[in-house]
Amino acid sequence: MTTDEQSSAPHHRHGPEADRERAIAVLEAIRDYGEAETALQRRSEHAMRLSENDISALRYLLRANERGVSVGPRELGEYLGVQSSSITVLLDRLEKAGHVRRIPSPFDRRALIIVPTLPTDDAQKAILGDVREELVDVAAGLSEDEARTVVRFIERLREAVDRIDNPATGSSRR
Repeated sequence: MTTDEQSSAPHHRHGPEADRERAIAVLEAIRDYGEAETALQRRSEHAMRLSENDISALRYLLRANERGVSVGPRELGEYLGVQSSSITVLLDRLEKAGHVRRIPSPFDRRALIIVPTLPTDDAQKAILGDVREELVDVAAGLSEDEARTVVRFIERLREAVDRIDNPATGSSRR
């Protein structure tokens, strides 16, 4: 027996075009989230009196420090996409504010390592560490499998973004 009524079950399309539409919907949702996070970052920059590059540099340094990885001025400049003279000015500003220290490298006495000072203020921890309790509450609602999937997906996206037009990886925009 057949009927002309539409099923209330969702229709799942398959194939390359459906895959592309689904991928674009995911990327648009990520872009929307990124715009909201950028607005939050601007509010945070204003509250901490730091620029976007300052906060990006501090976050990069804190993540590297957590992994036990040393970062020098050149590597930080490559990551931020700024010239060495701009990195020197940025580091001078961050050091003066007490956010970083420059220490001699134990491997090369001519080189410096940038060491972030760990934030003590709760607001600074939240801004620099990206661990806002409101966001933790949302992420805590994921199952273990969902969390693993999301983390793997975002890591792969970040790696792809880091490779685009990055002279350090030798990749160029396609």
